[in-house]
Amino acid sequence: MRILQKIGLLTAFIAATVLSVPSALANDTATPLEQQLVNKFTEANYSKKGADTCLMCHKKSPSVMAIFNTPHGNTDKGPMAGLQCEACHGPQGKHKGNNEPMLTFGDEFSVEGRNSVCESCHSQEHTPFHDQACSDCHNIHQAELVAEQPQAQCANCHSQQDSAQFKRSTHLGTLTCSDCHNPHEEAPLSINDTCYSCHAEKRGPALWEHSPVTEDCTTCHNPHGSVNDNLLNSRAPQLCQSCHNQAGHPGDVHNSLNGFTQGQSCMNCHSKIHGSNHPSGHLFEK
Repeated sequence: MRILQKIGLLTAFIAATVLSVPSALANDTATPLEQQLVNKFTEANYSKKGADTCLMCHKKSPSVMAIFNTPHGNTDKGPMAGLQCEACHGPQGKHKGNNEPMLTFGDEFSVEGRNSVCESCHSQEHTPFHDQACSDCHNIHQAELVAEQPQAQCANCHSQQDSAQFKRSTHLGTLTCSDCHNPHEEAPLSINDTCYSCHAEKRGPALWEHSPVTEDCTTCHNPHGSVNDNLLNSRAPQLCQSCHNQAGHPGDVHNSLNGFTQGQSCMNCHSKIHGSNHPSGHLFEK
């Protein structure tokens, strides 16, 4: 779908007296409503009175008037300094009541179409590039943007990660999603680099390195939450035995309770499991 080019290009040059209409406007796959909205941008039939015309009907709506308490409602710069409400919602045309649709950033328009309006000023998208509109996370009419409450907003899609905060061990009691994740970042940090931003003491190099530690912290830890201490994916010895054959150590919690399973289990002896700098620490004991 080429809606991105259609709306984005038109909105970017929205203040020009003559709009250059790209050939990409022809779109056989657009719905009738979507095509009607595209045509409105093409015709550029904007109101001469701007927001005053819109507020004749919408000034009694608290959700509409709230935009004037946000950066987008600044009449000196931004969209309200140009074509005001129509800079984002499109030309009014003959819109009065239900006579003619306006772009409301709902499901009446494709994700690409909605995002193209935002991207005429903002170049960032959600990463990874899900089929998600900017308006799914941001409501520019709210005095406090929804994106400033990231944990609640992210939970709308990432419910499994959000539920982890109720587990025995969790990061979500002290951190918010944006402390580790940047939803607009094109090249996010590696998992380990993200963890090292707080856990610098776990960063190598070490004389004796433990492969899972250097490769991926989440091999052993669930950063969102776990029923086990220290955010471990499972308890030792089961966690260790997911990689290490138990033949050398008969540590079976179901058959015997001994030094291999009690207390810290494997870590009773292998306490430097994240890496050792001791000359005799190849078994992570020192």
